[in-house]
Amino acid sequence: MAVDLLAFPFIGGRTTLDFVATLGKRSTAKLERMRTPEDLARWAELAGLGTISADEADLEAARLLREALYRLVLSTLGRAPARPADVGMVNKWAAQDAPAPALAIRSRALRRNDPAPTASAVLAATARDGVELLTGPEAASIRECEDPACTLLFVDTSRSHRRRWCSMNVCGARNKMRTLRTPN
Repeated sequence: MAVDLLAFPFIGGRTTLDFVATLGKRSTAKLERMRTPEDLARWAELAGLGTISADEADLEAARLLREALYRLVLSTLGRAPARPADVGMVNKWAAQDAPAPALAIRSRALRRNDPAPTASAVLAATARDGVELLTGPEAASIRECEDPACTLLFVDTSRSHRRRWCSMNVCGARNKMRTLRTPN
């Protein structure tokens, strides 16, 4: 089974974790999936946050926010202390105004009129999701894939709360094959 390594994995269960996954294989090859402003725009659309245009400044801001969120997730997992600079960055983005929906009259009926999102609004929404995730009940269910080469994060919503792999079809299957091939 061929896996497109540059495809955005949406397996985290939360916007924040899917955003953090735009940099994959953190412990080995550091696979950057958000290489261009167009990649940021494509991620936002695939994440359901809207169609945006982005520039190099937006891309740099997105990468900085992504890494701050990643370090704060590691802190939540007990693997590193929280850094005040990361908290400040997430709070700065979370406080940004998001375009508000409005009512409009069309054909004598009320309709919702959503303004076009911006890159800043996407980053603000992602930061707000991070605040909610890291301070809410799901924080205790954040896991990192047990495949040492993977490093993807996810919210474990399994009944037993013992999920080990980001994806049973990829990392789980690969590790099962390793186990089967290893002589006793």
